[in-house]
Amino acid sequence: MARDRILVVGANGALGQALLHELGPMRAIAATRPGRTALSGFAHVELDSDGLPPVGALADCRAVINAAGMVRGTGAELEAANVALPQRIAQAAKAAGVQKLVQVSSFAIHGIAEHIDGDAAEAPINAYGRTKATADALLLAQAADDFAVECLRLPFMFSTTKPALLGPLLMLASRLRVLPTASYPPVQRSMISYAGAARQLVDCARTAASGKAFAADPLLFDYRLLASVLGEEAGLKVRLLPVPAPIVAGVNRLLPAVGRRLFRSSILDARLNRGDGETLGLEEELRQLVRNRFGRH
Repeated sequence: MARDRILVVGANGALGQALLHELGPMRAIAATRPGRTALSGFAHVELDSDGLPPVGALADCRAVINAAGMVRGTGAELEAANVALPQRIAQAAKAAGVQKLVQVSSFAIHGIAEHIDGDAAEAPINAYGRTKATADALLLAQAADDFAVECLRLPFMFSTTKPALLGPLLMLASRLRVLPTASYPPVQRSMISYAGAARQLVDCARTAASGKAFAADPLLFDYRLLASVLGEEAGLKVRLLPVPAPIVAGVNRLLPAVGRRLFRSSILDARLNRGDGETLGLEEELRQLVRNRFGRH
């Protein structure tokens, strides 16, 4: 039997479902924890108590994409989900003759870096980033001539149904009709939709490359774009409110998490972006999110 399938671990999550849609029922096998459901029409297997996929499912696959993980939790929970589980999956895949493991990684490994380029340090500021960095190092050490491992580091992800941190920002803009932004330099962020991330992960699974990789939509998110979309798609006139540097500094000192979200850029160097300029649907997804949330006035 040809090994032509791709096993998606964490297939019940937002990214996992996007991966299934990208692959289609003929190429994907959905793997979830016991009791979790996958999208209808897809082959579905359950992980065992240690989080391992069935050997029979691995025997049909040329690649595994691990989209399972945990963003919040205790240190022990994050270690188990983000480090121990990927290690076990990689070992099982390698032993079963799978050609490649693609690990979903994160820009969080680089902490508060405002520009992520080839020289960006790995300087995570929380347990999530630290466990992701540890997992990348351990997984890449398992790469061999017959087993490729690629860790794809991704920025903030969102979709029309999973806006995450964009949800509070949209609420703020709709209620106050302003978006607070640093006076200088303007805040810009690399982001990616779940569908765009899935496209890049599937493309990783098709290659024999090992190592760290990065992907983001080439279109940078900024408040000017958001204000424009809110006006065009929902009829909401939102103005940008420049916040003086001393106030920004005060927010960063007293409420660092809020400051990072509102006033700090996070930009992937275009030379590192494996998408090579390919549009990944960020603006289209943002427009649909606004239409779903507010409708046209």
